[in-house]
Amino acid sequence: MPMLGARDAAAKPLVAPADARVLLRGAEGLDGVADAWKRLEPRTVIPMAHHAWTKSFASTLELEHRMHVFAASTSAGGVAVAGLARRDGFLAPLELPGADELGEPMDFAYDDSLALEELCRAIARTPWPLEVPRLPADSPTVGALARAYAGRGVVVQRPARPYPFVPLDPSWVEPEAHLTPRRRSDLRRARRHAERMGALSCAIVAPSPDEVGPLLDEAFRVEASGWKGRACTALALDTAIGSFFRKYAAEAAGRGLLRVGLLRIGDRAAAMQLAVQHGDRYWLLKIGYDEAFAPASPGLLLLCESLRRAAADGLTSYEFLGGIAPWIKPWTPHERACVAVSAYPWSAQGLCALGSRALGHAVRRIGRISSWKHDASNR
Repeated sequence: MPMLGARDAAAKPLVAPADARVLLRGAEGLDGVADAWKRLEPRTVIPMAHHAWTKSFASTLELEHRMHVFAASTSAGGVAVAGLARRDGFLAPLELPGADELGEPMDFAYDDSLALEELCRAIARTPWPLEVPRLPADSPTVGALARAYAGRGVVVQRPARPYPFVPLDPSWVEPEAHLTPRRRSDLRRARRHAERMGALSCAIVAPSPDEVGPLLDEAFRVEASGWKGRACTALALDTAIGSFFRKYAAEAAGRGLLRVGLLRIGDRAAAMQLAVQHGDRYWLLKIGYDEAFAPASPGLLLLCESLRRAAADGLTSYEFLGGIAPWIKPWTPHERACVAVSAYPWSAQGLCALGSRALGHAVRRIGRISSWKHDASNR
Protein backbone atom coordinates (compact mmCIF):
# COMPACT_ATOMS: atom_id res chain seq x y z
CA MET A 1 0.00 0.00 0.00
CA PRO A 2 1.66 3.25 -1.06
CA MET A 3 2.00 5.87 1.66
CA LEU A 4 1.95 9.43 0.41
CA GLY A 5 3.35 12.35 2.33
CA ALA A 6 1.17 15.37 3.04
CA ARG A 7 2.68 17.40 0.20
CA ASP A 8 2.07 14.61 -2.30
CA ALA A 9 -1.52 13.93 -1.26
CA ALA A 10 -3.17 16.94 -2.85
CA ALA A 11 -1.52 16.28 -6.23
CA LYS A 12 -2.41 12.58 -6.42
CA PRO A 13 -5.69 11.10 -7.67
CA LEU A 14 -7.86 9.37 -5.10
CA VAL A 15 -6.74 5.89 -6.04
CA ALA A 16 -5.02 4.67 -9.16
CA PRO A 17 -4.97 2.16 -10.66
CA ALA A 18 -8.19 0.29 -9.85
CA ASP A 19 -7.97 -2.15 -6.92
CA ALA A 20 -5.22 0.04 -5.43
CA ARG A 21 -5.21 1.16 -1.81
CA VAL A 22 -3.60 4.38 -0.68
CA LEU A 23 -2.92 6.07 2.62
CA LEU A 24 -2.88 9.87 2.65
CA ARG A 25 -1.57 11.75 5.67
CA GLY A 26 -2.61 14.95 7.38
CA ALA A 27 -4.98 17.76 6.48
CA GLU A 28 -4.00 17.53 2.82
CA GLY A 29 -5.09 13.91 2.89
CA LEU A 30 -8.57 14.92 4.03
CA ASP A 31 -8.73 17.59 1.35
CA GLY A 32 -7.34 15.27 -1.29
CA VAL A 33 -10.27 12.86 -1.02
CA ALA A 34 -12.96 15.46 -0.27
CA ASP A 35 -14.66 15.39 -3.68
CA ALA A 36 -14.72 11.60 -3.90
CA TRP A 37 -15.86 11.31 -0.28
CA LYS A 38 -18.71 13.76 -0.84
CA ARG A 39 -19.85 11.77 -3.87
CA LEU A 40 -20.35 8.81 -1.53
CA GLU A 41 -22.88 10.68 0.62
CA PRO A 42 -26.04 9.44 -1.16
CA ARG A 43 -24.96 5.84 -0.44
CA THR A 44 -23.83 6.55 3.12
CA VAL A 45 -26.43 5.60 5.73
CA ILE A 46 -25.37 7.80 8.64
CA PRO A 47 -24.28 11.44 8.31
CA MET A 48 -21.52 10.90 10.88
CA ALA A 49 -19.67 9.05 8.10
CA HIS A 50 -19.61 12.17 5.92
CA HIS A 51 -16.45 14.08 5.08
CA ALA A 52 -17.84 17.24 6.73
CA TRP A 53 -18.21 15.48 10.10
CA THR A 54 -14.66 14.14 10.11
CA LYS A 55 -13.09 17.31 8.69
CA SER A 56 -14.95 19.57 11.12
CA PHE A 57 -13.90 17.57 14.16
CA ALA A 58 -10.30 17.09 13.07
CA SER A 59 -9.83 20.80 12.41
CA THR A 60 -11.56 21.83 15.66
CA LEU A 61 -9.39 19.66 17.90
CA GLU A 62 -6.28 20.20 15.79
CA LEU A 63 -6.08 16.53 14.87
CA GLU A 64 -5.56 17.13 11.17
CA HIS A 65 -1.82 16.50 11.34
CA ARG A 66 -2.60 13.12 12.96
CA MET A 67 -5.00 11.99 10.25
CA HIS A 68 -4.50 8.81 8.26
CA VAL A 69 -6.93 8.79 5.34
CA PHE A 70 -7.46 5.38 3.76
CA ALA A 71 -9.02 5.10 0.33
CA ALA A 72 -9.74 2.08 -1.86
CA SER A 73 -11.27 1.55 -5.28
CA THR A 74 -12.24 -1.41 -7.42
CA SER A 75 -12.11 -2.07 -11.15
CA ALA A 76 -15.91 -1.69 -11.22
CA GLY A 77 -15.58 1.90 -9.97
CA GLY A 78 -16.52 1.35 -6.33
CA VAL A 79 -14.88 3.60 -3.75
CA ALA A 80 -14.49 3.45 0.02
CA VAL A 81 -12.90 6.01 2.37
CA ALA A 82 -12.07 6.19 6.06
CA GLY A 83 -10.45 9.07 7.93
CA LEU A 84 -8.77 7.81 11.11
CA ALA A 85 -6.79 9.77 13.69
CA ARG A 86 -3.92 8.43 15.78
CA ARG A 87 -2.79 10.32 18.87
CA ASP A 88 0.57 10.17 20.64
CA GLY A 89 1.79 6.97 22.25
CA PHE A 90 3.17 3.61 21.14
CA LEU A 91 -0.14 1.85 21.86
CA ALA A 92 -2.37 4.63 20.49
CA PRO A 93 -4.99 3.12 18.16
CA LEU A 94 -6.47 4.38 14.94
CA GLU A 95 -9.81 6.03 15.79
CA LEU A 96 -12.67 7.71 14.00
CA PRO A 97 -12.34 11.39 15.03
CA GLY A 98 -14.97 12.37 17.57
CA ALA A 99 -16.13 8.82 18.25
CA ASP A 100 -15.32 9.12 21.96
CA GLU A 101 -15.89 12.83 22.45
CA LEU A 102 -19.24 13.00 20.64
CA GLY A 103 -20.41 9.47 21.39
CA GLU A 104 -22.43 9.03 18.20
CA PRO A 105 -22.49 5.89 16.03
CA MET A 106 -20.00 6.18 13.19
CA ASP A 107 -18.94 4.21 10.12
CA PHE A 108 -16.76 4.25 7.03
CA ALA A 109 -18.01 5.73 3.74
CA TYR A 110 -18.38 3.44 0.73
CA ASP A 111 -20.59 2.76 -2.27
CA ASP A 112 -19.52 -0.80 -2.98
CA SER A 113 -19.01 -3.87 -0.77
CA LEU A 114 -15.83 -4.91 -2.58
CA ALA A 115 -14.32 -1.45 -2.08
CA LEU A 116 -15.21 -1.68 1.61
CA GLU A 117 -13.40 -5.05 1.84
CA GLU A 118 -10.33 -3.50 0.20
CA LEU A 119 -10.49 -0.55 2.58
CA CYS A 120 -10.62 -2.78 5.67
CA ARG A 121 -7.74 -4.90 4.36
CA ALA A 122 -5.69 -1.71 3.91
CA ILE A 123 -6.36 -0.73 7.54
CA ALA A 124 -5.52 -4.27 8.72
CA ARG A 125 -2.09 -4.04 7.06
CA THR A 126 -1.01 -1.22 9.37
CA PRO A 127 0.79 -2.06 12.64
CA TRP A 128 -1.62 -0.04 14.79
CA PRO A 129 -4.66 -1.21 16.77
CA LEU A 130 -8.08 0.03 15.68
CA GLU A 131 -10.90 1.21 17.98
CA VAL A 132 -14.45 1.83 16.77
CA PRO A 133 -16.50 2.33 19.95
CA ARG A 134 -19.96 2.56 18.37
CA LEU A 135 -20.74 1.03 14.99
CA PRO A 136 -24.26 0.12 13.77
CA ALA A 137 -24.55 -3.64 14.31
CA ASP A 138 -26.07 -4.18 10.86
CA SER A 139 -23.31 -2.28 9.06
CA PRO A 140 -21.34 -4.36 6.51
CA THR A 141 -18.20 -2.82 8.08
CA VAL A 142 -18.53 -5.18 11.07
CA GLY A 143 -18.08 -8.29 8.93
CA ALA A 144 -15.55 -6.65 6.60
CA LEU A 145 -13.24 -5.82 9.51
CA ALA A 146 -13.51 -9.36 10.90
CA ARG A 147 -12.55 -10.81 7.52
CA ALA A 148 -9.74 -8.28 6.97
CA TYR A 149 -8.01 -9.19 10.24
CA ALA A 150 -8.43 -12.95 9.84
CA GLY A 151 -4.91 -14.36 10.01
CA ARG A 152 -3.54 -10.86 10.63
CA GLY A 153 -4.73 -10.21 14.18
CA VAL A 154 -7.56 -10.41 16.68
CA VAL A 155 -10.93 -8.65 16.44
CA VAL A 156 -13.01 -8.21 19.58
CA GLN A 157 -16.69 -7.29 19.29
CA ARG A 158 -18.97 -6.38 22.18
CA PRO A 159 -22.40 -4.74 22.48
CA ALA A 160 -22.40 -0.94 22.52
CA ARG A 161 -25.10 1.52 23.48
CA PRO A 162 -28.10 1.27 21.10
CA TYR A 163 -30.04 4.32 19.97
CA PRO A 164 -33.81 4.71 19.59
CA PHE A 165 -35.68 5.55 16.40
CA VAL A 166 -39.24 5.99 15.17
CA PRO A 167 -40.19 4.23 11.92
CA LEU A 168 -42.34 6.89 10.28
CA ASP A 169 -45.44 6.52 8.15
CA PRO A 170 -48.17 9.02 7.18
CA SER A 171 -49.94 8.49 10.52
CA TRP A 172 -47.11 10.39 12.22
CA VAL A 173 -48.41 13.68 10.87
CA GLU A 174 -50.49 13.36 14.05
CA PRO A 175 -47.78 12.24 16.51
CA GLU A 176 -50.13 12.64 19.48
CA ALA A 177 -52.15 9.67 18.23
CA HIS A 178 -49.19 7.39 18.96
CA LEU A 179 -49.14 8.29 22.66
CA THR A 180 -51.13 6.70 25.46
CA PRO A 181 -54.20 8.62 26.64
CA ARG A 182 -52.32 9.79 29.73
CA ARG A 183 -49.38 11.07 27.64
CA ARG A 184 -51.74 12.86 25.25
CA SER A 185 -53.34 14.55 28.26
CA ASP A 186 -49.89 15.59 29.49
CA LEU A 187 -49.10 17.07 26.09
CA ARG A 188 -52.34 19.07 26.00
CA ARG A 189 -51.66 20.35 29.51
CA ALA A 190 -48.14 21.41 28.49
CA ARG A 191 -49.51 23.27 25.50
CA ARG A 192 -52.03 25.12 27.68
CA HIS A 193 -49.22 26.12 30.08
CA ALA A 194 -47.19 27.44 27.15
CA GLU A 195 -50.10 29.45 25.74
CA ARG A 196 -50.71 31.06 29.12
CA MET A 197 -47.06 32.20 29.13
CA GLY A 198 -47.22 33.76 25.68
CA ALA A 199 -47.92 33.17 22.01
CA LEU A 200 -46.68 29.72 20.99
CA SER A 201 -44.82 29.28 17.70
CA CYS A 202 -42.48 26.70 16.21
CA ALA A 203 -40.12 26.81 13.23
CA ILE A 204 -37.93 24.03 11.84
CA VAL A 205 -35.76 25.61 9.18
CA ALA A 206 -33.12 24.56 6.67
CA PRO A 207 -30.86 27.62 6.89
CA SER A 208 -28.33 28.83 4.37
CA PRO A 209 -24.71 29.05 5.56
CA ASP A 210 -25.14 32.81 6.07
CA GLU A 211 -28.13 32.22 8.35
CA VAL A 212 -26.50 29.58 10.54
CA GLY A 213 -24.57 31.86 12.93
CA PRO A 214 -27.48 33.80 14.48
CA LEU A 215 -29.63 30.65 14.70
CA LEU A 216 -26.88 28.76 16.52
CA ASP A 217 -26.34 31.69 18.88
CA GLU A 218 -29.99 31.44 19.89
CA ALA A 219 -29.98 27.64 20.07
CA PHE A 220 -26.79 27.59 22.15
CA ARG A 221 -28.26 30.12 24.57
CA VAL A 222 -31.34 27.97 25.10
CA GLU A 223 -29.28 24.83 25.71
CA ALA A 224 -27.00 26.61 28.21
CA SER A 225 -29.98 27.82 30.28
CA GLY A 226 -30.65 24.32 31.64
CA TRP A 227 -28.75 21.60 33.45
CA LYS A 228 -26.15 21.42 30.68
CA GLY A 229 -25.17 24.97 31.52
CA ARG A 230 -24.77 24.12 35.21
CA ALA A 231 -22.70 21.06 34.28
CA CYS A 232 -20.61 23.15 31.84
CA THR A 233 -21.37 20.67 29.04
CA ALA A 234 -23.50 23.08 27.00
CA LEU A 235 -22.23 23.92 23.53
CA ALA A 236 -21.90 27.59 24.52
CA LEU A 237 -19.50 26.63 27.32
CA ASP A 238 -17.63 23.65 25.86
CA THR A 239 -15.36 25.54 23.49
CA ALA A 240 -14.10 22.55 21.52
CA ILE A 241 -17.41 20.76 20.96
CA GLY A 242 -19.24 24.04 20.43
CA SER A 243 -16.72 25.03 17.75
CA PHE A 244 -17.13 21.63 16.10
CA PHE A 245 -20.89 22.03 15.86
CA ARG A 246 -20.54 25.53 14.41
CA LYS A 247 -18.17 24.27 11.71
CA TYR A 248 -20.21 21.18 10.98
CA ALA A 249 -23.49 23.13 10.93
CA ALA A 250 -22.11 25.53 8.33
CA GLU A 251 -20.96 22.60 6.16
CA ALA A 252 -24.27 20.76 6.56
CA ALA A 253 -26.20 23.93 5.75
CA GLY A 254 -24.18 24.35 2.57
CA ARG A 255 -25.31 20.89 1.49
CA GLY A 256 -28.93 21.50 2.48
CA LEU A 257 -28.83 18.96 5.31
CA LEU A 258 -29.01 21.12 8.43
CA ARG A 259 -32.25 21.56 10.35
CA VAL A 260 -32.57 23.99 13.27
CA GLY A 261 -35.72 23.78 15.35
CA LEU A 262 -36.79 26.59 17.69
CA LEU A 263 -39.97 26.67 19.72
CA ARG A 264 -40.83 30.14 20.99
CA ILE A 265 -43.12 31.25 23.79
CA GLY A 266 -43.78 34.93 23.38
CA ASP A 267 -40.64 36.51 21.97
CA ARG A 268 -38.20 34.03 23.59
CA ALA A 269 -36.88 30.71 22.32
CA ALA A 270 -37.90 28.07 24.87
CA ALA A 271 -36.56 24.90 23.19
CA MET A 272 -34.05 24.02 20.48
CA GLN A 273 -33.02 21.17 18.22
CA LEU A 274 -30.02 20.70 15.95
CA ALA A 275 -30.53 17.96 13.39
CA VAL A 276 -29.70 16.90 9.86
CA GLN A 277 -32.02 15.45 7.25
CA HIS A 278 -30.20 12.81 5.25
CA GLY A 279 -31.18 9.64 3.44
CA ASP A 280 -34.91 10.07 4.11
CA ARG A 281 -34.19 10.20 7.83
CA TYR A 282 -34.23 12.94 10.46
CA TRP A 283 -31.10 12.70 12.64
CA LEU A 284 -31.43 14.47 15.99
CA LEU A 285 -28.03 15.69 17.19
CA LYS A 286 -28.67 18.16 20.02
CA ILE A 287 -31.64 19.26 22.11
CA GLY A 288 -32.18 21.74 24.93
CA TYR A 289 -34.79 23.87 26.62
CA ASP A 290 -34.97 26.96 28.80
CA GLU A 291 -35.85 25.91 32.35
CA ALA A 292 -37.78 29.16 32.85
CA PHE A 293 -40.47 27.50 30.73
CA ALA A 294 -40.22 24.05 32.34
CA PRO A 295 -43.95 23.85 33.31
CA ALA A 296 -44.76 24.03 29.59
CA SER A 297 -42.43 21.15 28.66
CA PRO A 298 -41.15 23.07 25.62
CA GLY A 299 -38.73 20.33 24.61
CA LEU A 300 -41.60 17.86 24.42
CA LEU A 301 -43.70 20.25 22.35
CA LEU A 302 -40.82 20.81 19.94
CA LEU A 303 -40.22 17.07 19.65
CA CYS A 304 -43.86 16.56 18.73
CA GLU A 305 -43.67 19.24 16.05
CA SER A 306 -40.44 17.89 14.57
CA LEU A 307 -41.96 14.39 14.34
CA ARG A 308 -44.97 15.93 12.58
CA ARG A 309 -42.70 17.80 10.15
CA ALA A 310 -40.56 14.71 9.42
CA ALA A 311 -43.66 12.66 8.59
CA ALA A 312 -45.12 15.47 6.47
CA ASP A 313 -41.83 15.59 4.52
CA GLY A 314 -42.22 11.89 3.70
CA LEU A 315 -39.22 10.73 5.73
CA THR A 316 -38.94 7.06 6.67
CA SER A 317 -37.53 7.36 10.18
CA TYR A 318 -36.70 9.72 13.02
CA GLU A 319 -33.29 8.85 14.51
CA PHE A 320 -32.86 10.01 18.11
CA LEU A 321 -29.14 9.11 18.29
CA GLY A 322 -27.67 9.57 21.78
CA GLY A 323 -29.03 6.74 23.91
CA ILE A 324 -32.18 5.41 25.51
CA ALA A 325 -33.77 8.01 27.81
CA PRO A 326 -37.03 8.11 29.79
CA TRP A 327 -38.42 11.01 27.73
CA ILE A 328 -38.01 9.00 24.51
CA LYS A 329 -39.69 5.77 25.63
CA PRO A 330 -43.28 7.08 25.35
CA TRP A 331 -42.67 7.72 21.65
CA THR A 332 -41.03 4.49 20.52
CA PRO A 333 -39.91 1.02 21.65
CA HIS A 334 -37.60 0.66 18.65
CA GLU A 335 -33.81 0.62 18.99
CA ARG A 336 -30.90 0.26 16.58
CA ALA A 337 -28.28 -2.11 17.93
CA CYS A 338 -24.63 -1.04 17.93
CA VAL A 339 -21.36 -2.85 18.55
CA ALA A 340 -17.89 -1.78 19.62
CA VAL A 341 -15.10 -3.21 17.47
CA SER A 342 -11.46 -3.42 18.58
CA ALA A 343 -8.83 -4.86 16.25
CA TYR A 344 -5.28 -5.86 17.22
CA PRO A 345 -2.88 -6.76 14.40
CA TRP A 346 0.00 -9.21 14.91
CA SER A 347 2.51 -6.40 15.42
CA ALA A 348 4.43 -5.06 18.40
CA GLN A 349 1.86 -2.31 18.91
CA GLY A 350 -1.10 -4.64 18.40
CA LEU A 351 0.17 -7.36 20.72
CA CYS A 352 1.09 -4.88 23.44
CA ALA A 353 -2.32 -3.21 23.19
CA LEU A 354 -4.06 -6.60 23.33
CA GLY A 355 -1.96 -7.57 26.36
CA SER A 356 -2.79 -4.28 28.06
CA ARG A 357 -6.49 -4.89 27.43
CA ALA A 358 -6.28 -8.44 28.84
CA LEU A 359 -4.40 -7.19 31.89
CA GLY A 360 -6.98 -4.49 32.50
CA HIS A 361 -9.79 -7.05 32.37
CA ALA A 362 -7.91 -9.32 34.77
CA VAL A 363 -7.31 -6.50 37.26
CA ARG A 364 -10.97 -5.49 37.17
CA ARG A 365 -12.05 -9.10 37.63
CA ILE A 366 -9.72 -9.56 40.60
CA GLY A 367 -11.10 -6.34 42.07
CA ARG A 368 -14.68 -7.60 41.73
CA ILE A 369 -13.81 -10.97 43.30
CA SER A 370 -12.03 -9.25 46.20
CA SER A 371 -15.05 -7.01 46.72
CA TRP A 372 -17.39 -10.01 46.77
CA LYS A 373 -15.21 -11.84 49.30
CA HIS A 374 -15.01 -8.74 51.48
CA ASP A 375 -18.78 -8.34 51.40
CA ALA A 376 -19.29 -12.03 52.22
CA SER A 377 -16.89 -11.90 55.18
CA ASN A 378 -18.79 -8.94 56.65
CA ARG A 379 -22.21 -10.56 56.53
